Amino acid sequence: MFNLSKRKKYISLILISIILILISIIFIHINFNNQVFQNKLGLVHFSLSVKNPIKDLKLANLECAPKIVDNIYKSHNWRIIISKINLNAPILEGTTSEILRKGVGHFENTEKYNGNICLAAHNRGYKYNFFQEIKKLEIGDKIKYIIDGEELDFEVTDNKTIDETDISVLENTYETKLTLITCEENKKEYRRCVQAERIL
Repeated sequence: MFNLSKRKKYISLILISIILILISIIFIHINFNNQVFQNKLGLVHFSLSVKNPIKDLKLANLECAPKIVDNIYKSHNWRIIISKINLNAPILEGTTSEILRKGVGHFENTEKYNGNICLAAHNRGYKYNFFQEIKKLEIGDKIKYIIDGEELDFEVTDNKTIDETDISVLENTYETKLTLITCEENKKEYRRCVQAERIL
């Protein structure tokens, strides 16, 4: 017969073993559930990323395009539209820094309807860089100018670099034309100038 102290030792060992086994089972169970949860999260994340590839592509294209999605002037009725460079921007009066942060600016002393309509916008470094891609315009490309509900169509006739101080491009003309001006990348002393004549 076992003596009392030996019996207690064996019982204690058995109880400790059972407790350790139970703890191991609980630990394994928790880890398994956590792994399943993480896998589910991974699947959800993956399904979200590939659920609508067309929508994702559209969002990616928006990153490349001049942004007007959250611009307060997105439904403004004075606009310039150039399909080739995915531009559809509001035009605001003036060319101050504040104006050019919101839209395309109209040179105040130039025409709005007939003659030389002169516009300016940023091409990089700001939230809205509406003239970022006008350097890509070629002779014959189309521009739509909208004012007071009237749509005027223009065709690009020139795309050139001018001196920063050259204001001759802002002078009025007998023919109705558009003059678009922006900075020239990495050339502070120059400006990009695109001109287009109205198509009747």
